[in-house]
Amino acid sequence: MLQQKITRRQALKLLGMGAAGAALAACAPVGTAPGQAPAQGGEAAAPSGEKIKISISHIGGNSLEGSEKSQRMIMLRKHFPDIEFENLWVSYAAYLDKIPLNIASNDLADMQFCNAFNDVPLMMQNDLLTAMDDYLAKYGKDITAVTPEKAWDSTLYDGKQYALAHNVYDLNIWGTYHRQDWLTKLGLKAPTTTDEYGTVLAGYTKKDPDGNGKADTYGRTLDTTIRFDDDLFHPFGVAIGHHMNGFWRKRGDALALDWVQPEMKDPLAWLRKLWADGVFDPDSITLPLGQEWNSLRGGIVGNAYTSWVGLDDTVKQIQTVQKDGVLVATNPISGPAGEGGFTGEGWPWVYVVPKTCKNPDKVTQVLDWFYTPDVVGQVFCEGVAGVTNPGPNDKGWCQEYTPAEKAAMSDWADKQNSVADITQYQGLWLPYNTVGPTPIFSTLPDDMKKHFEDILAAKYSKEALAARDISQKYLRLTEKKRPVDAEKDSWPNLQTRFSEFISQAVSGTIDLDSGWTDWLAYFQANGGPTITDQVNKS
Repeated sequence: MLQQKITRRQALKLLGMGAAGAALAACAPVGTAPGQAPAQGGEAAAPSGEKIKISISHIGGNSLEGSEKSQRMIMLRKHFPDIEFENLWVSYAAYLDKIPLNIASNDLADMQFCNAFNDVPLMMQNDLLTAMDDYLAKYGKDITAVTPEKAWDSTLYDGKQYALAHNVYDLNIWGTYHRQDWLTKLGLKAPTTTDEYGTVLAGYTKKDPDGNGKADTYGRTLDTTIRFDDDLFHPFGVAIGHHMNGFWRKRGDALALDWVQPEMKDPLAWLRKLWADGVFDPDSITLPLGQEWNSLRGGIVGNAYTSWVGLDDTVKQIQTVQKDGVLVATNPISGPAGEGGFTGEGWPWVYVVPKTCKNPDKVTQVLDWFYTPDVVGQVFCEGVAGVTNPGPNDKGWCQEYTPAEKAAMSDWADKQNSVADITQYQGLWLPYNTVGPTPIFSTLPDDMKKHFEDILAAKYSKEALAARDISQKYLRLTEKKRPVDAEKDSWPNLQTRFSEFISQAVSGTIDLDSGWTDWLAYFQANGGPTITDQVNKS
């Protein structure tokens, strides 16, 4: 039987979540005064002889089995023999549909992975989360030691902190890339304007750039309800915000959301025309999250908006199907006003602890353990020990292969395939990673710190580092720094509605003008002005 997808707004209606606060009161931990450690009476102890149970929802690994085989899960279970861990792995592709249902049914894990900008407002709207200030003060010293103060801003509500941990690795890594071999074959140059961009995409789609005699290539795959395509919006002076997080900038004397600016119609009209011209992969927009770049890796499209840190491996994947495939990072295209850029993410990914959790103290201790130097030294590296990385050195610290070492391995692709089930976020998503400089180094002993700095220095090719420089040069960040109270009630609905509108507008399933009018009316009637007012007063 065909199953209908449920939107975030629809999910909230399933169980009447407005009354959730009263129902959850009995499950909340004992309250504490600010700055005090939580009272021991508020922490549930397992009956004698029974293990404490802790559930973890995360996106590490490409399957539950893969996650369980990972070094991180094996170490976790071994180090905490008194805890029974329930591994609630969820695929990255299923995450968008699953998380609102978890929220609507109050079915959150004790340690719940989520997005600070998209999911936490929905959780706060329904009074689901535990304030973590006191637990972090007592049990999370390693977490707090490496987390920049401003990273906590997006989960600060009414002066209390609701995140257990934020990602602390660099996510300002995005840029646009073209198949240089396709450009060369077609006699084209990397586009610098919106007009040139349309011409290049048409060439990728209609002039057989891979030379196989088939009409099986496209210009680009748009990315899952257009939530990752800001390089195509910045030329017009607006942006969606990575992961539909919203993009605010100073307009006149006040901050304003780009989603309701008249200029937003311009990129939608332009993309609508390109869609009608057939230059986008027809599977665009509806692809599951996490699969939007497979068409680039598989030699199907000639352009993508993706991260510079993945350039080297992406080229290797392309070359398994098209041996001469080469990617080049390019400057962003510019629009009528000469603008352009790439949106950085900041610190969107978090773990939170729901009020239903019986042991928030233990949950905090578990995650904090992963931040200790001894554990960081073992799990920090990408790859699987002895397969896609060399394994530990004589001090027990993990290592990685350089691009040259990978290139010298005739069986490198086979090695990657053999452990592909594990390597997504290394089997268990942690809030630190080998993506650019990371504050995790600040707590490491000097010799360990140098070891990992040397790994990062040797990790990327000169082409990837050139892409990094372009990415940083054209980095654009939203000017809104923290949530406001009205977002708990209004932002999830506004986000869902806007996502629906832009997807329909680009694919041509609604009239653009009437759809725009309807969207503006929805924004006005559903808390948009209140959010805007509070943002400017915060």
